[in-house]
This record gives sequence, C-alpha cells and structure tokens, in this order.
Amino acid sequence: MKKLIISAFLAAIICCSSAFAGGSIGSAFGTFGTAHSLGMGNGNALVGVGIGDDRNILLGRVNYGLSRFTDGSIKLALVDPDGQGSSTRIAIGADFKYQFMVMDDVTRSAFEMAAGGMFEYYDLEGGSAHLIGANLLGSYPFVLDNGKLLSPYGRFGARIEKRSYSDSNLEFGLNLGVAWEVTKTVNLYGEFQLDGNDAIFLGAEFDIF
Repeated sequence: MKKLIISAFLAAIICCSSAFAGGSIGSAFGTFGTAHSLGMGNGNALVGVGIGDDRNILLGRVNYGLSRFTDGSIKLALVDPDGQGSSTRIAIGADFKYQFMVMDDVTRSAFEMAAGGMFEYYDLEGGSAHLIGANLLGSYPFVLDNGKLLSPYGRFGARIEKRSYSDSNLEFGLNLGVAWEVTKTVNLYGEFQLDGNDAIFLGAEFDIF
C-alpha cells in the first residue's frame, strides 16, 4: 500500500509538471516543512526569504501542533514585486496539514506523507487576490552520523486563485526542498518553488514551545 501511495505521489508530480503555470500569482510562503507532524502542543516559528523571478519576499510563520498528527500555521509576508522596495505589499496566509503516513522509529529512514489545505490573501496594486487550495506533501528523512535528520521533501498543490478584478482560475504548484536539523530546536531550509511565483526560498525555524 505504501509503495502504491508513493508511486501515485511521484506520478502526480511528473504528469502535472507541464501544467505549472505561467501567469498565476503563486504562493508567497513556499512550503518550509516536511510531512512530519509537530505533535500536540508543540510550536515553532520561522523566518525566511524568497528570491523570485518577479518578486522578493520577507516572511514569518508560527506553526502549532493541533493534535498528534495535525499542524496549523499562520503566516505574514512583505512582498516586493519590483525588487526596489518602492511598492511593498502585504500577504497573509494560513494552512494546516494532517500526517497520514507515519514514521514512528526515527532511527531509520522511511517515507512520510501528509495532506492539507491553504489560504492566502494578497494586497495587490489596484485590488486584491485570494488563494484557496489543497496539497499533498511527502518527505524522506535520513539519519546522519551525528544523529540529526536531513529531510528532502516535495509538495504538490492545486488551488483556486481569484483576483478582485478577474475570474477565478485553477492553478498548480510544485515545491522541492530539504530540511536540515542543525540542533534539536533549530532547522534550516532550502527550497525551490515552481509556480506562478518561481522562487528560491531560504529559512530558519526555531522551536518556541
């Protein structure tokens, strides 16, 4: 069963990659996370930057474990569409994920998967935009010699984009990245986003409770 799910996940990425969109708005926040859940009552904060083909982004996120396998987060970003800082806009977002394929023994490598939903609001020149969608997230943690984890991950998402001055559109996005556990309370991220906002994202995540 696990092999079937993994194969379906990879097939979705390969088959849909040609549909990833030009002209869409795209996420301002990237993924910055693996499929692994935080656990009930645990929380962390992240600061990151996105360097894109048509905008630069400074962002922050707070993530909280709502149950053993469910996380929720709120996000805020400053979006600079011209790279000059002269027309900086605000984006806000929220999302959740549910981990349905679980690795209980972190001393070995095993594929993990989660599904979730997202919402984003953009303040645009001359209007605004809303993004509502769902995604599928997979990751494969490797245990390093020092006992820390290095976790490549990928997220495939579909969403409805609605600008205040145009019709709604169905769009797709793909994020590929890696999470490096520097210490038990600090993770570093590097990620590439293929989307309406094609960008490289870099971030640092810190446990806060």
